[in-house]
Amino acid sequence: MTFDSIEYVLFLALVVSVFAALPGRARVPFLLVASLGFYSVWSVPLTALILISGLTDFGVGLALGRTERLTRRKLLLLLSVAVNLGILGYFKYRGFFLDNLHALGLVEQGGVAELLLPPGISFYTFQTMSYSVDVYRRELEPTRSPTRFLLYVSFFPQLIAGPIERAKKLLPQFEALAGHRVASEDLAAGLRLILFGLFKKVVLADYCALLVDRVFADPGAYGGWASLCACLLFTLQIYFDFSAYSEIAKGSARLLGVELVWNFDQPYLAANISEFWRRWHISLSNWFRDYVYKPLGGSQRGKARVLLNLAATMFLSGLWHGAAWNFVIWGLFHGVLLLVHHQLRERAWVVRLRERAPRVFGVVTWAWTLHVVILGWLLFRVEQIADVRVIAGSIGHALAGGESITASELGIIVGFYAILGLSLAARHLRLLERVQDRASLSLVFYAGLAVASILLAREQAPQFIYFQF
Repeated sequence: MTFDSIEYVLFLALVVSVFAALPGRARVPFLLVASLGFYSVWSVPLTALILISGLTDFGVGLALGRTERLTRRKLLLLLSVAVNLGILGYFKYRGFFLDNLHALGLVEQGGVAELLLPPGISFYTFQTMSYSVDVYRRELEPTRSPTRFLLYVSFFPQLIAGPIERAKKLLPQFEALAGHRVASEDLAAGLRLILFGLFKKVVLADYCALLVDRVFADPGAYGGWASLCACLLFTLQIYFDFSAYSEIAKGSARLLGVELVWNFDQPYLAANISEFWRRWHISLSNWFRDYVYKPLGGSQRGKARVLLNLAATMFLSGLWHGAAWNFVIWGLFHGVLLLVHHQLRERAWVVRLRERAPRVFGVVTWAWTLHVVILGWLLFRVEQIADVRVIAGSIGHALAGGESITASELGIIVGFYAILGLSLAARHLRLLERVQDRASLSLVFYAGLAVASILLAREQAPQFIYFQF
């Protein structure tokens, strides 16, 4: 039951209708049952893992609230980390590590059978574990409601692929649902987000996937210009796909009177790689900042330690995305980019260039950032590391004049940059806000998105990319 399916539309309509009709005290238990039911569509047995993680952190939170002894508090936090990362590691990384240990001759047998990856495990594990860390740090009072806490862990709009929420933001909203009145403003805002997200997924992302999937399945069968087009289209696809999920999640929650965080802020308009990570998958970036980078020392220690902290954080970010070397290399690649940016940004010659020609400097740094991000997506998307050399080699050959370009390939390349230009113009002119401010225009616009999504949806549409994580 994915967000772009008719089953989800019917499920959401039923949940919102029942939620609105229920008395206040019954709403949170109802949403918990609905959320666990939503997850059980994928697997009833795997629903137990959510309950194990959630009840562990609920109990750890209560125990932390009753003790002041530092040793005991550390042991309780260790229990949360061990249970959550133990489950995540077993299901997601067991085969990867055993295969690599076997390749090094450290274990006798690799190639273990792959386990079914529980949907959303990387997301809800980080979400529930952050609660125990916040209570341990005394940044949050432990909740005494197991129902509200389990809903925090399993809330269906953001359960499978985020955004990764914080207990200090979500738990108070769940507590307030008892007195919440379903408002037309919430319904309108939620529907707008859902319609916009569906359009981005079924029209934009899924049609980008047509060429992307073919080229990356057999890179050697395609020329350099086709490979370049596939890289550009994947850059659009992954953004449209993931931001679409986040917007549908945010819209679904808004229908129920719950505000989720924004997960994207037009990342391809970022002027540098650090800004890119403040705009891309914001909830995950903030999670790694608060629970990995800062505890390692952040930017408060010596230069060498700061660089090491950045590298370690991005390595773990890459590993979080998947149990494969291309994700690890992708994370390290971005770690290197952040290290270079951190080293250069305050150099005297860089400061002089920025001050003397700020517009030119901004355009150059934006172009550099965009294209190294595209290179990173090549590392992210390949099915095996050897494909990077094949694709990069064919693109280099084409750019050097070794291959003629077709009209359709030229159209894709021009269209890619045109989309970015339109995004920049729309941001500066606040076009979407202007549409929403005029009721008649807004109705026509979103009705058009709905009709286009219905008419243009592919019969065999690919699933959301981040479902695999």
